[in-house]
Amino acid sequence: MKILIISSNIPMPDRASGELRFYTLLKLMAETHQVTLCPFNLEGQNKEMGVTTINSYLEQLKAINVHLGMTDVLTTLGNEQFDLVIFEFYHTVRRYIDFVRFHHPQALVLIDSVDIHYNRFFSKAILTGKLSDFEYAETIKQLELAAYQQADLIIAVTEDDGHLLKKDAPRSQIGLLPNIHRIPEFIGSHPPYTKLIFVGTFNHEPNIDAVLYFCNEIFPLLLKMNSNFTLEVIGPNPPESVKALQSHKIIIRGFVENLEECYRTAHISVAPLRFGAGMKGKIGEALSFGLPVVTTKIGAEGFGLSPSENILIAETPLDFAESILQLSQDNQIYKKLSTNGYNFIKNNYSEEATRARLSKLINQALLISPKRLAALTRIKLWLQLIYNRYIGWRFRHV
Repeated sequence: MKILIISSNIPMPDRASGELRFYTLLKLMAETHQVTLCPFNLEGQNKEMGVTTINSYLEQLKAINVHLGMTDVLTTLGNEQFDLVIFEFYHTVRRYIDFVRFHHPQALVLIDSVDIHYNRFFSKAILTGKLSDFEYAETIKQLELAAYQQADLIIAVTEDDGHLLKKDAPRSQIGLLPNIHRIPEFIGSHPPYTKLIFVGTFNHEPNIDAVLYFCNEIFPLLLKMNSNFTLEVIGPNPPESVKALQSHKIIIRGFVENLEECYRTAHISVAPLRFGAGMKGKIGEALSFGLPVVTTKIGAEGFGLSPSENILIAETPLDFAESILQLSQDNQIYKKLSTNGYNFIKNNYSEEATRARLSKLINQALLISPKRLAALTRIKLWLQLIYNRYIGWRFRHV
């Protein structure tokens, strides 16, 4: 099967869990299908990250047999034929969906939600109570649902996201494809368990809020209980508000190329997320290294984790601090959460587990009849194509 993925950027799997998920999905699809990736913002990525850096990521794509299409998506759509077209994120859909339906009426169209964006923004609005946040969330909801309604199938990352979409877009077909994690060798830690770690990209607003919340409201309480704790904050593009937290107890490291060393030397992962949606990669990644995690209900949602069995959940600053203290002092609980969490991620969110889910998802999509482009829209696009090919180019040349 020939598969086209339309995205704004190429994946950078060492920079965020969503990037790792995207890269791994490309890898798994390319094992059995011909995969072409069209990143229409590649030039912008080159300017932001540097050509050398982006070329290294392009080499990774080449190594897994993913072909790079034209950054001009319309040229790729006009010159090749595809059986399946996948949009990464809803906001790329409006720009290209009519052209996909025009050039590839036989192709199935999937949208990978990655997370339900409006759910995340409503979560923030509930936290802040601001009318402007509620209004913004509602605006995003209407735009997002309008995009999803044009797909043949929507990919949800969690069952909760799938249920929400079924409620808000009842006529839509929903498939499930959660986060994916590499599973390194399990190596247990030894007490004292006093080194805390937070990992997350700071291009994502919930991570900024989580670090500020932890350092301002939770960490001072914890240090009063035990002054030996330290916190390492890791992730690209920390804002000035996060950089200002740097102290002898809080180390702001920014982007780290190899996270394994950081996880291997840490004892407890903290994820005090107060708003968000979908599956939080930082949770699964920490557990995949055998690191016990203390988080919130928001942080743990979507995984199917069991509190006190493979994760600890706390909602108030005091509860959060006391949970960390308990982990640091009780070696039996620490080892239980470490082992159970590792096994849970290995059994449910490894590449092997995802390979079977992906096959099921594609088979589910193949049972669906693709939606058709409206006749009037098809005529307009046909006339536009004729104009551009035989008339418009002359004026551009002049």
